[in-house]
Amino acid sequence: MSDLTTPGVEAPEKGGFMGSLRKVVRVVYSPARVFQELEGRPNWLIPLLICVLVAAISSWILLPSVILPQQREALENRPGLTEEQLEAARPWLEGNRPLYLGLASATVVTGLIILVVAGIFHLICALLLGGKASFARTFAVVVYSSLVSVPESIVKVPLELLTKRTEGLTSLALLISAPDASRAFAYRFLYRFLDQVDVFAVWKLVLMAIGLSVMFKFSRQKSYYVVVALWLVYALGSSVLGGIAARSMG
Repeated sequence: MSDLTTPGVEAPEKGGFMGSLRKVVRVVYSPARVFQELEGRPNWLIPLLICVLVAAISSWILLPSVILPQQREALENRPGLTEEQLEAARPWLEGNRPLYLGLASATVVTGLIILVVAGIFHLICALLLGGKASFARTFAVVVYSSLVSVPESIVKVPLELLTKRTEGLTSLALLISAPDASRAFAYRFLYRFLDQVDVFAVWKLVLMAIGLSVMFKFSRQKSYYVVVALWLVYALGSSVLGGIAARSMG
């Protein structure tokens, strides 16, 4: 049988385990080509498992030495808590129980976040903007874009272990000092918003915009508008809620 590929155009990569792994690597330096291949075969299982595994390993490393100590300190410094309440909360922050719960939470939450983000993008692009693509293709775009978590963890986990903090490490929040309990809400909001402008978050947004433009046949500019607009809604909302939560905790 003769080859039906267009002259001068690379043949689509075959599926399967090795094909998925090659796409995982190639999405870093050739995202448009990878998303074009995914348009015909939107396989997402292998990259999804990689994202979940990376989240689980990162949590396993950071929970005992960074996350749980921060939570214990916040709990002990929280005004209004009685000694009985502190004693009741300590089992959830000490021993193996919080490690296993944190590990389970990281794996489940990672998958849920990807699913919710894909659902929101599909709702906007397919129903509101009239794009034509299946949810499987949108989900594949979000999953492959989420592979940015691999280099992100390689960079951030050692930094978090070194600094004993989980915010303001690769974002614009580096420009200002971390807020303490005496800071006003506006400062807390600004810090949390700047922390959303992260190198790896921007990288992920760029990949999503490229993928959506391929799947929904949008112009690249239109895709960037959609992605940035939704990111702004999320960043502003999470910064407000984070500022309010930090103020109430303080």
